[in-house]
Amino acid sequence: MRSAQVAALAAAAVLCGAAAARAQAPADPDLSTEQMRRAGPFHVRPFALIKDVGYDDNVRFDAQSREGDSTATAGGGIDALLLTGDRGGLRLFQEFDYVAFQRNASLDHWNGWGRARGILLLKRFLLSLEDQFHSERERPTAEIDFRLRRASNAVTAALRTLGGSRLGLEAHARGERIEYASDDPMLGDAVGRLSRDEATLSVLGRVRILPKTAFFLEGVVSSIVFDNRSDGRDTRKHALLPGFRFDPSASVQGDFKVGPLVLATRDRLGEDYHGIVGEGHLSARLGRAARVKGTFDRDVVFSILADNLYFVSTSWSAAYEQYFSRRLSGEVSYSRTLDHYPLEVTRNGPEPFQGIRNDRLIDYRATVRYRVNPRMAIEASASRLARVSTDDFYDRVRNFYTFGSTYTF
Repeated sequence: MRSAQVAALAAAAVLCGAAAARAQAPADPDLSTEQMRRAGPFHVRPFALIKDVGYDDNVRFDAQSREGDSTATAGGGIDALLLTGDRGGLRLFQEFDYVAFQRNASLDHWNGWGRARGILLLKRFLLSLEDQFHSERERPTAEIDFRLRRASNAVTAALRTLGGSRLGLEAHARGERIEYASDDPMLGDAVGRLSRDEATLSVLGRVRILPKTAFFLEGVVSSIVFDNRSDGRDTRKHALLPGFRFDPSASVQGDFKVGPLVLATRDRLGEDYHGIVGEGHLSARLGRAARVKGTFDRDVVFSILADNLYFVSTSWSAAYEQYFSRRLSGEVSYSRTLDHYPLEVTRNGPEPFQGIRNDRLIDYRATVRYRVNPRMAIEASASRLARVSTDDFYDRVRNFYTFGSTYTF
């Protein structure tokens, strides 16, 4: 009986502690200290990772001479948080990865990602200033089949209302520098068509129409200035995006928005875009041990082609995840993408092409995840990506089999 009383008191203490933790949930996810340990004035979470260890049967994404190779990515970093009482805090993050290939040493490279965000909590508002830097050598878009170095630096100032009131406001102003670089001189002109500066202002108003559902209306204005001024690629964007946002505790979670976009060019007559864009990320529970997920994205993506300023990319995906136990789960997913070039494309060569280019991408993926303990997880996956184009020169197939692990110290 004494053991039962002790167990009951311990259970009550745990429940009270969990309730108190929920009651004191941070005003922003970047103020959470979950899975972090104390180190002087900071809370830190150092980590090491090994990912994408496996075999890629088309490392250069080429249709004429497919070449397979074994690859692996190893890296690590640190996530740190400095809290300033009830006034907010400073979140710092840094990660470095090294990507290695067994036979194609020329493809070996470093990737890096850094982030710093300061948060100030006022009585009814949250103010933040964030700087994000990302440098990666990879295929930056579905259009580019070469691993290019893409470096971006974005500074964002944001404001949003706090509290559980029915009405809310969110706004941010962002300036971003995007640069592309390649060692291949043949790609110099193409890469130069993408390096640019972007300035964006977004204002979003939301109203809670149900206890766990909010309707919002977002207005976005952007100005894009390219490094290569001779092509006349400078543009402006205006979008109005209504949508819905669902609470994480609801049966359906995520958000969805879709609305009209106007992309106006300054010097390229006839290449303006007036159409619908949007994005959505939704998931729903099926019983206690399964979940379905879906995504949607439609956007205007700048192109490296001289005769098309952009292409319109429309994609969707569906996934089913099954939890076999508290530690083991499996997921299968399927996605389709259509990249449409609005103007006629001309390509010279042994098999020339002239006409409207449409690229269809189909991606199959299966993943198994196993959580060894709260600090270590293992993941294995197999994927198949196929691209079918109206220009047969760009048809591609790639199979990728990998596993990886992340360990938090």
